[in-house]
Amino acid sequence: MMPLVCVGALAFGSTLAAANDKGLEGLYVSGAAGLNFLPENSDLNSAEAEYEDFNWAAAGAVGYALGNGLRLESELGFRPNDVDNITGVAGGSGDVDVLNWMFNALYDFKQLNLPVTPYVGAGIGIAHVDVDGATPVAGSTIDDSDIGFAFQGIAGLSLSLTENLAATVDYRHLRVPSVSFRTNGGTNVDSDYATNQIMVGLRYTFGAPPKPAPAPVSQPAPAPQPTPAPAPVVQPQPREFIVFFDFDQSSLTPEAQRIVADAAAQAKEGYVRIRLAGHADRAGSSQYNLGLSQRRADSVEAELRRLGVSSAEIATEAKGEAEPLVPTADGVPEPQNRRVEIMMQ
Repeated sequence: MMPLVCVGALAFGSTLAAANDKGLEGLYVSGAAGLNFLPENSDLNSAEAEYEDFNWAAAGAVGYALGNGLRLESELGFRPNDVDNITGVAGGSGDVDVLNWMFNALYDFKQLNLPVTPYVGAGIGIAHVDVDGATPVAGSTIDDSDIGFAFQGIAGLSLSLTENLAATVDYRHLRVPSVSFRTNGGTNVDSDYATNQIMVGLRYTFGAPPKPAPAPVSQPAPAPQPTPAPAPVVQPQPREFIVFFDFDQSSLTPEAQRIVADAAAQAKEGYVRIRLAGHADRAGSSQYNLGLSQRRADSVEAELRRLGVSSAEIATEAKGEAEPLVPTADGVPEPQNRRVEIMMQ
């Protein structure tokens, strides 16, 4: 039941990805250790193996944060269990160790703007279940191992310690629905495995590499043409337009397109220099926001060129989080700061 709940929450969170705070983007590594508790009884044909209630667990992962709230990772985990007794017989002993490799998909709910960030996830993979000295089973002992399909559900919280480092705590439910073993006496035994964990760990995100600024396009100087004596030129007064953007977006809204169209019409009336300054709010990392502000300036430039303004007249620059219209604390989204300023002279 727990994995189905997590998968449903993950699908819901994915639909919000285009409109919310996304956090740091890029490669990350994580490690966690904690409590392996209350494992379910494992079937052993007609008997059941009951485990001790508590033991330890550990896991490590390498993943990538996509910058839209989603994270994809490859996880390696290990958890031991001691057999407490085997039903149908007097007593029972042995060890069961589980080494799993999982592919996890997780979603961080950054848009909630809480002191801690909730996340949910689900994973599928394989588990190597190693049974050592489980006895008595079918009048014999199991010293065997098998690899089976595994899946898990995850729900947790993360707390940012620095821009790149976060502390995590989460609950995980792991299931291996079908494995088979052979006793020392030659009897085949069908079994399963399921357990719970509370894990505490750290996650370090390296961040995506900065996107290089586009190289300036040089234009050949026009050949001089003989002209009559020029009439007095009246220089137009400097003009400024401001184009606002949706959260974490660089595409133009219909209102933004109308403003850019007005700016293009003004540019054709004699303005010879147009400067586009892209800006972003302080939600997300400064490195990510610098690239986002450049993409916004590039979108406005592309629209001006489509409307007939020469690219030789346009220069772009990325301001990132600098020079906000409305000063805010780090991590706070602010619509007035998500903009491109169009300055014409």
